[in-house]
Amino acid sequence: MIQKTVTPIMMRPSALAFFCCATVLLMSAACVPPVSGAQYVVAPSGGSFTSIQNAVTWASPLDTIIVWSGTYPGTVKIDKKITLLGLDTGAGAPVIDPGNKGAALEIDADGCTVEGFTIQNSATASGILVTSNGNTIENNTLTGNAVGIQISSSDSNSITGNSITGSSRAGIVLRNAKNNLIEGNRVTQNTLGISIDDLSTANTITYNTFSNTENVLSRGSDQQWESPSFLSYVYMGRSFTGRLGNYWSDYRGSDQNSDGIGDTPYVVRSGLIPTSGTAVIPNEVDPAPLMDPIDYYLQIRPAVSGTGTTPVPTPLPVTAPTGQGTSPAGAGSPATGERGLVTLVVLILLICIIGAGGVLFIRSRTNREGQVPDALSASGDTNPRPVPDLREKEKSPGNNQQSQEISAEVTSPTLETEIVPAPRETPPAAGPKCYFPPELESRYGDIRHIGRGGVAHVFAAHRKSDNLLVAVKIPISFDEVTGKCFLNEIAAWQTLRHKNIVEVLEVNILPVPYVEMEYVPGSLESVAKPLPVWKAVHLVHGIADGLAYAHAHGIIHRDIKPHNILVTGDFVPKITDWGMSKVIATTMEKSSVAGFSLSYAAPEQVSPAEFGRTDVRTDIYQLGALFYELVTGSIPFGGESIVEVGNAIVREEPIPPTEYNPDAEAVEKIILKCLAKNPADRYQTAGELLDALSRYLDEDDE
Repeated sequence: MIQKTVTPIMMRPSALAFFCCATVLLMSAACVPPVSGAQYVVAPSGGSFTSIQNAVTWASPLDTIIVWSGTYPGTVKIDKKITLLGLDTGAGAPVIDPGNKGAALEIDADGCTVEGFTIQNSATASGILVTSNGNTIENNTLTGNAVGIQISSSDSNSITGNSITGSSRAGIVLRNAKNNLIEGNRVTQNTLGISIDDLSTANTITYNTFSNTENVLSRGSDQQWESPSFLSYVYMGRSFTGRLGNYWSDYRGSDQNSDGIGDTPYVVRSGLIPTSGTAVIPNEVDPAPLMDPIDYYLQIRPAVSGTGTTPVPTPLPVTAPTGQGTSPAGAGSPATGERGLVTLVVLILLICIIGAGGVLFIRSRTNREGQVPDALSASGDTNPRPVPDLREKEKSPGNNQQSQEISAEVTSPTLETEIVPAPRETPPAAGPKCYFPPELESRYGDIRHIGRGGVAHVFAAHRKSDNLLVAVKIPISFDEVTGKCFLNEIAAWQTLRHKNIVEVLEVNILPVPYVEMEYVPGSLESVAKPLPVWKAVHLVHGIADGLAYAHAHGIIHRDIKPHNILVTGDFVPKITDWGMSKVIATTMEKSSVAGFSLSYAAPEQVSPAEFGRTDVRTDIYQLGALFYELVTGSIPFGGESIVEVGNAIVREEPIPPTEYNPDAEAVEKIILKCLAKNPADRYQTAGELLDALSRYLDEDDE
């Protein structure tokens, strides 16, 4: 175990009188409640640690560990109250991968927070195993585990905003778990969505998306399957107030008033006959089942005051912007003015003491053997070296107020030195703002990273001139070739003005190349599929309308796929990324060829020698592939390798959509005509496709 010692440092006699006065001031400052703990960085290189587990072992309660992009093997066990944050520094969320050897993450301490990770390959165990109380697990992606998240003999945990897929046993498992909040999670493509045993009671399970082979197995009772209070929300462009349950892919109810809530309850479990045989326990039901996945319900918030409702539980803020006065330490943290005053007094005091040649004392964390390495020499000996601090890397204001943390080794620290009792500042908000060009920070505020493509980062930001929320696209690199491709694409895109095309608001190469676009909150990639046929037609009709406009202006897209179709709060599709990825790509994923996504590629893109050059009919084929996926939940052609997929696109016929979804019969001919191998057999223009879709819509209205 790491031991903590206090090592006194000898002072010059000239500092003794000053020390006495200083002690009085420090004692008065000591009655102020402490602020948040230390902050450490885990990264493949350049951080305080290269191992998450080493950082957890080293940390003290209330410390924050920030993990940068990378893959971290092995199981992580948390045995103290800490905050563990995954930070996408440009290469995706950090990955915890135990290599199919046990659970990926075990939480045995109360009050922990885990956010922002991809957790995978716990094929015989849980991705996250929670055996303690009051933890927050939010905004993580769990895939390829036996169980996504298991809550075992633990209470009052908050499981929110996670994406759980590919679990061989179940997405979420509750075992003797009580009073937990399971909210806003996407639990899809698992063998079982959620499993609850008979000892688990009083859990709130609301506005989650369940689309699995089997959605629920509940032996428990008294679960809350809808929001405890009335909520206001936007559905299909209209505002409503009501309670929200969960989306169940096997729910077959109707929605007569189009508020997105089913008219009849969803049966969660069958009634059980007690051993006495005298009575039947009523079915447990979700009384407010959602008609669509949670992505379609926007601006969810507590209903207006006066309705007798209670606020919706929301994730706790990780940090606060400088000057906001919010501390992760909780209600016991000092107020902004009080903390700032104490910090200022202590810092001035410490500067004076050091200037007088005295040091109060040094708190040392020794290595496992209890040995303290040699102190740093006045000549600048670098053999313990400073621990990198994320605040310094982000060049946040106030860095000069931070105490210095020192480590002898990056992977196995042996000494941390800080002057006590100077309080720490609240850590900055986690997010890869460090990749946003500082030259543009005078134009934009509230910057957050929302995505990355082959050649560009995308940020959401508020324009300072009018506070408009916009999307800002920045090239990953600023070399000559990328710059030319960037400008060539935007030159065409910025001329397009259509309701179904993402609008370019501003383009410039100074002070750095960037594109400012309208902000659209989501994409079809994140929407659970299949969709009701009428909704799929609504989307495809809008996309086809945008393509018809672009084709009339001499521009083809050639990379239509769910990722490139954004969807507004009013369910309006908007086409984005007009050609940058097909011009140049700095990375090549397994599923991509020549800058386009192979899963949606047309035969002429795979074999131009046989099928000719790309033209407007290429966009029609790709839209047909997207249409197919929207109504079936599957792509038209798949395979174990690029060769297999390419061969299927060129040689095989797709499985008829009705074999996946009988409701697709009305649009099957339209989809298959779009997917014809020979471009001459497809719709020849987007206008022809629009006419076919309009006939379906006319029939549907009758």
